[in-house]
Amino acid sequence: MKSVSTLWAVASPAIAAAIERAHQQAVRDALAYLEAHALYTREGAQGARQVETRGMVAAAFTHRDSRAGDPDLHTHVAVANKVQTLDGKWLSIDSRVLHKAITAASETYNTALEAHLGAALGLRFLDVPRTDGRRPVREIAGVDPRLIQLWSTRRREISARAGELANAFHNEHGRPPTPAERQELYQQATLETRE
Repeated sequence: MKSVSTLWAVASPAIAAAIERAHQQAVRDALAYLEAHALYTREGAQGARQVETRGMVAAAFTHRDSRAGDPDLHTHVAVANKVQTLDGKWLSIDSRVLHKAITAASETYNTALEAHLGAALGLRFLDVPRTDGRRPVREIAGVDPRLIQLWSTRRREISARAGELANAFHNEHGRPPTPAERQELYQQATLETRE
């Protein structure tokens, strides 16, 4: 949520620290969700049997700005490919299950962050409509949207390139892209504009 990074950037040191603690707890909540619901391995002939594991080996790297230098409190988590079965064997993660759970883990993080910030600082969140027809985003009530926009350099770069790609798609296919195709174009724009 861009409003979280925005508030964190302009807050007093004590409030900024509370925001960062809430963020770290929400990351832990999302990882706990993955451990409980998406961390499996496979055993048997051709990996036919999915088995439970114990624990996750991962490294978390917290960043405080975007590639464009805007305030952007976020954490990358690199998950090791090996997990231990309940009977002690070390095997590869069943990545298909983990990959399918990424959106749910992201939503777990967002929901947990909102709850932790509400409990720690009394912050309220509200739905902010998007202009592209996708579902609203949740942002902190009272954070000036102009400041959020000012510190959304990457979003502007990506959106501009995605618009160009959508126009090219329309010219080539004689129709606008579907929502799924638009999402693919957005991903393409993200990669193409990355420094």
